[in-house]
Amino acid sequence: MNARSTNKPLRAVGAVLGLLMTMLMCGPTGGIAHAAVAAPAGDALSIGDPDALGQIDLYVDPLCPYSGKLVRAQGQEIGKRLEDGSLRVNLRFVDFLDKYSASGTYDSRAIYAAYVVADQSRSSGVTWRFIESIYSSDHQPKERGPNDLSNDQLADLAGQVGAPQPAQDLIRIGLPIGFDPQAIAANNLAVLHQFSEPGVPLVVINDQPVDEDSDWLAQLPG
Repeated sequence: MNARSTNKPLRAVGAVLGLLMTMLMCGPTGGIAHAAVAAPAGDALSIGDPDALGQIDLYVDPLCPYSGKLVRAQGQEIGKRLEDGSLRVNLRFVDFLDKYSASGTYDSRAIYAAYVVADQSRSSGVTWRFIESIYSSDHQPKERGPNDLSNDQLADLAGQVGAPQPAQDLIRIGLPIGFDPQAIAANNLAVLHQFSEPGVPLVVINDQPVDEDSDWLAQLPG
């Protein structure tokens, strides 16, 4: 083994440590005040103004084709309401279909990527564009399909929607630094099973599920 190959693991370790230091020293804080803030909040990824008149919980699975259908159908209007401050979305990921992805880990990796994008950008616009991107017909993998998105591809999508470089780097490394996507999904699954029909996608308004194929946005104030 030559000196160059010996240094490769050291450089990788150094990159991880550097990112951890960046998160600790320069990471976003919770005191940023503008209309569209995105931040991890326990098991929910909260997007939009906390004081918005319209508030929903949205349960989705990254690989679920019906979750993708909902985001593609409603995503533009959701994005508008997030931006104007009239909507708050508590996005609750589950990982029903992780084992049916080509890699066997796609759900977990996509959930982690979404959390990192939100945490590092603190922008609802950036975060929601990333969500729309991973659910787009061009990018969402198929259940039991031959391939899914690699960490590099998820990082590239994050960069395309404006996520900062540290977010992209963390996604590429692929280690669950700061967030445990499997624990997040398990906790959300436990809550989801409290409803009579615990499938995804599920839209919940005022603690009550609504028909996701209906014009549920019209039920919201603002």
